Parts: sequence; C-alpha cells; structure tokens
Amino acid sequence: MTVRPRGGRPPRRPDTPRHLLVIAPQCWQMERLDLLEPAAAGLYEVLTDPALGGCDPGLPDGRAALLAGDGITSADVRAAVSDAVRHAARRRAVLVLALLGHGFVPGRSSSLYLMTEESVEDVRNGAVGVGELLTDAADDPGVPGVLALVDTCHAGGAVPPVHELVGGTRNGRTRLAVLMASAVTQPAIGLSFTRGLTDLISRGLPDADGVLGVADATRALQGTLPGQAVAGFDYDADGVARAPVWIARNALDRGRPGGLCGRLALDELAAAFRAVDPQLPVPDTADPGGLVAARKDLLALPASAARGRALAVLDALGVATRTVAFLRGWLGTDLTTARMRHALHTLLAAEGWLPSGERLRTDVDIVDELVFNHPSADDDWRPGLTRFVALLGRVCGRPPNTPELHSWGARCGATAELNAALAYAARRAGGRLVLVVSLHAALADDWPEELDVWLLRDGTLLHHERFPCPGADRNGAELAVEEAAAWAEDHAAALELPLERVDIALPAGLLLDWRPEEAGVAALLGIRYEVRLHWSRRLTPDAVLRSIERVVNERWDVLSDPLGEDRRAPVDWLGRDDVAEAQVLRAKLRTGRYRRGLGLLHHPGPDAPLLDLLLAYTPVLLWPHDPAGADPGCAEDGHRCLDRKWWAMPAVLAYAYRDRWADREADDDLADLRAVWDDPDWLRFCGAFRNGPPPARADDTAAEGMS
Repeated sequence: MTVRPRGGRPPRRPDTPRHLLVIAPQCWQMERLDLLEPAAAGLYEVLTDPALGGCDPGLPDGRAALLAGDGITSADVRAAVSDAVRHAARRRAVLVLALLGHGFVPGRSSSLYLMTEESVEDVRNGAVGVGELLTDAADDPGVPGVLALVDTCHAGGAVPPVHELVGGTRNGRTRLAVLMASAVTQPAIGLSFTRGLTDLISRGLPDADGVLGVADATRALQGTLPGQAVAGFDYDADGVARAPVWIARNALDRGRPGGLCGRLALDELAAAFRAVDPQLPVPDTADPGGLVAARKDLLALPASAARGRALAVLDALGVATRTVAFLRGWLGTDLTTARMRHALHTLLAAEGWLPSGERLRTDVDIVDELVFNHPSADDDWRPGLTRFVALLGRVCGRPPNTPELHSWGARCGATAELNAALAYAARRAGGRLVLVVSLHAALADDWPEELDVWLLRDGTLLHHERFPCPGADRNGAELAVEEAAAWAEDHAAALELPLERVDIALPAGLLLDWRPEEAGVAALLGIRYEVRLHWSRRLTPDAVLRSIERVVNERWDVLSDPLGEDRRAPVDWLGRDDVAEAQVLRAKLRTGRYRRGLGLLHHPGPDAPLLDLLLAYTPVLLWPHDPAGADPGCAEDGHRCLDRKWWAMPAVLAYAYRDRWADREADDDLADLRAVWDDPDWLRFCGAFRNGPPPARADDTAAEGMS
C-alpha cells in the first residue's frame, strides 16, 4: 500500500469552538406555547451533542445557556446575548443563537422583534430587535461567525439590513448565517420548525457532506411545514475562513466522531476501488457484511497491482477500526486526549516524523493517520502503530504483557512489531531529558561570561552546573554550549536515556542576534537536538513583570486549545504600523487588546525593546527570519502556514529548519519563522528558579499542550 503524500488534503470537517445560547421566552399577552420549553430543550440537546452540534454552553462561569419559559424579560435577553458574545470573543468561538417563541414585525416594517415576558404585540419597547442583536454579535472582532436559528412568526424578518453587515468594526468581514421558520408575512405554528430541525440533526441527511449548512437544512425542511416557507440567509465576507458556518455534523457521515473509521481511510478506499474499476461500488465502511462481499468481489478479479492495492486497503481498514475498538476497551476511562497527545508527541520526537493531519485530536484521527499515512521510513503501518499503542499503554499505566494487548497484535498480524514496540516503549519509560541553558547573566543584551545549565527529567531537576565562556562573545557562548551538551550527554548515558531537547533562554537582544540551533563545529546543535528559545528575563523579573505573570500564564488557556480545521492559529499578527508607536502599543497591551500569542509580520531589526515589550505580555512570540524585514514564505493575512501545523508547535519548527539545511522539500513558510515559546513548563521552571528546585509535573495533563 502506498504512503499518502504529506499535506494538500482538504479539511475533513470544521471543528471551531462553538458556543450555544437558546432563548425561548413565554409572553404573558400571547397564547401560551405548550411545546416551547420541550422544543427548546430538544434543540439544545442535539446542538450540545459532541457528535452532532458540537457546541459548548455559551454563557461564562458555567451558567445554563438554555433560557426557556416564564419570567424572561427583554433586558434578560439582551444581557444574556451580550454575555454570550463576550464569552465567544474570548474563546474565538462561533456563536450559535437560537431564538424561539412569539415574534412580530411592527406596522409595515420587515424587522422582527422577539416577544418576552412583558412584551405587547406591535410595541417595540419591551421587545427585542432580532436584527440588531445579530448585527452586534456578528460585528464583534473576536467572534469568527454567528449562526441564528429563528422559530417565531414572521421569522424572515430576522435578517439584518445588508448595509449593517458590510461596514462596522470588522469592515464588512462578517459571517452571519440565519435559518428562519417562516417568511416575514407568515406565522410559525406549534414550534414545528424547531422540532423538524432537531429531528433532521438527529437522523442526518443522506446527500449532504460532513456537516449540515443553512442551505442543506433549508432544502430538507422546505415543503415539510404546512403554511411556513423555511428560509435561509448566509452572508460570508471573511476571505480567510476555511469553512462555512454550519449547523451540525451530518449524522450519516461515516467519518464522523464516534465512528471507527477516519477520513484518510475513506479517501484511500475510494481511490483504490476506482483504480480497479471506476464502476466498482465502494463498500460502506459501516457495513461489515459489505466489506466481506467487496473482498470476495476483488478476489474474483484477475490479479493486478490495482487489485492488490485495494485488498491492502481493506486489510488496513480492518486494522484501523479494530485498533480504535481495542484501545477504547483496553484503556477505558484512562483513554484521554492528553495521554494520546503525549504518546504521539513522544513518537514524533523520537522518529522526527510530522503527520500531515491538521487536527489529530481523537483516537480515530491518530490511528487513521498512523495506518494510512505512516512514516516513509517504515515499510508499512506496523512499526509506527505498534509503537504508538505501546507508548499509550505505558502512559495509561497498563502492564506491557497483558493478554489483550498481544491478542490485538496477533489479530493485526503485527506480533513481531508489537514485541519490538514494547521494548522500544520500555527504553523510553525512564522519562525525557531536557538540557536548559540560560544566558540570563548577560548584561544589557551583551554576551555573558558564563552560562547557567540545568538537566531536567520530566520537569524534575537532576543536576545544575555553571560553564564559563572562553570569551564574552558569540564564539565563547557557543563553545560553552558545546561543553554543556557534552556534560549532559555523559549524564544521559549514565541514565540510559536519550537527550533530545535543548532549551536556551536569551535576552531580547541576543534573540535577535543569534540562532543557537546553527551553532556547532562537527554538527549543528539543531541537527542533534530540538532547540527551543525562551526569554531569559522571566528568570529574573522585575516588579512590573511579576505583576502580570498570571496574565501571561492564562494565555495558555487559548494557546493550548487544540486547533480545529476551520480555525486560524491563535496568534495576533502585528504589522509595522501596529508597533510604530511604543506608547500606543503599550496601551493596547495593558488593556488586553491582544489576548493570544503575538507575531510580527516583519523582522524587528535591532529593536530589542520591542521584543521585551511584547514578551512581557505573551508567552509566544513569532517573527520572520529575514533581517531585511520581508517574510517571503507567508502572506500578511496571518501566516496560514501555522494553521495546519499549530498542534505540533514548536517541535515542527525544528523539522522545518532541518529540511531546509538538508535541501529537502521543506515547509518554507515555517522555516522562515523564529519563535520564543515559553510554555507552561518553562513558566513553572522560572517561578521555581526564584524559590528552589523546579517541581515535577503534577499529572500528565501538562503533556496536552505543545510538548
């Protein structure tokens, strides 16, 4: 079976964070809607189902995001929506807003008003203008999109005037999708729209793709609600968004979360069967009998390379689904995202392999990648998959010789590979060594006279040493780093553990002036180790830096959030104009204007104070290699190169640099970037540096971030 080429694969389905708020008020003046509360609850349930709507509750502080029934005033609605918009902006989440109940359009107007507890029909005061709510939400600069589901009489009046969407704070780059129960002149009867939509989300749509959009739902519901013309509106002026605003995942999509088969497997299966005969039906992966019948059909055909490939894909498909089912049964509640990412990153670091997947979050994603896009150094999937399973078992505390594990290996035809993988995992069970080198003794961004060096195993201090620099210059520092690496290698040999990473902490001036990964006489430091850069001032902060340490730590709530396939990397990019006035920039930083990582669209030149200012407020800072100021690899719309590889940062930078040095096909966009990456482990180390030896990790959840 062939190895799939890296990259270039369209996203499987969008997985942007999504926040849901359902508002369904009763109105004292109007007929009581007996089905209102159950309809609202049913819609809320399917939209918060991780396998369907995938929404999180849309109000902060864990408050219920389902407001239904009596006693809900117009002020309550506006306050709830305002809170939901701010919460979505903080998390860069699409806001899904469902509005159910009574509505009216006053006089000859076509603008819809939602009626609440105190509303009077045709009186705007005391009701809520729906178009205004949606305009304000869609125009918030932190909200990447708004979906509105409106089930009221005259629901077609929910669409805001287009002129309100084409300007505003976002300069027209708004995304608003609205699905409406009826035309502006029609009633809505018995919450039939909400109940029909809930049923549609639950059962799926055969002719739709991986997700249901407004157009899909409009087509499916039109003609099913007597007296109601379901209408859809979809305005998308964000040119960099990768996927439309969607309602729910298609329950009939065989590659959906909760299934055992991933998108790579489906693509490979379809391609293999088409290569045999374009008329040959592609079997349904959810039908075991169909897969058996497809194998028989293939075996009845004359032998050929295409037939052999199709049979190999069927075998690999069986291995992938069998492996996912095995892991869920073997590991049970110990199978977590954190532990899977920890095992995968350990494999990545050891093999120097970067999967092509932009989103490797679930067991299906990871197994799909390992089976159908295995490292090119391996002949097939067996070495990589068995190593991952063995490492994951170690992380989850399973003994290595359980009968279930060996039975899985035998059924997959990988007994020998599993035995080798268990030995491999045992060698790595002693922990991970990291050499930390600090130049914080440098004065005024000059080269220091000595280096402070620590050797850590899984965050726990093993040894500390100081190494004098033969000269207070770059050459002296590089010679001292070489001596420190040799010292660390001696300890690593005694521990029988590999030294794989070197963390180097530098003041801003040296961050701009030196590329330590390119140091080394016999071989570059970056060839031998993954080199990470840190800001050394965090080791010895002044009072101002100390006062905002908590703010910097909290940035990791956003930075370590797994990246979905229609999200951008969580980085705010700054151009020359944004940083031209230091006092203006400082004011924006002080008031929380930038809440994620920071990136410069140009090289800062010798401007070390600019780096100091930015690093005081963010643990992640990126800028282009090119000292002339240009960044040839990435466009100024936000370095899209990072979107597909964010989950593997910063290790992926080391691989990109190595590919460029070796004249191999490289991800030039990434290879053009420099990065300071002060991850939670580094921030914890800096805090402990002032108070004693760095502590060990409290639990394995620290591995869920960029390890």
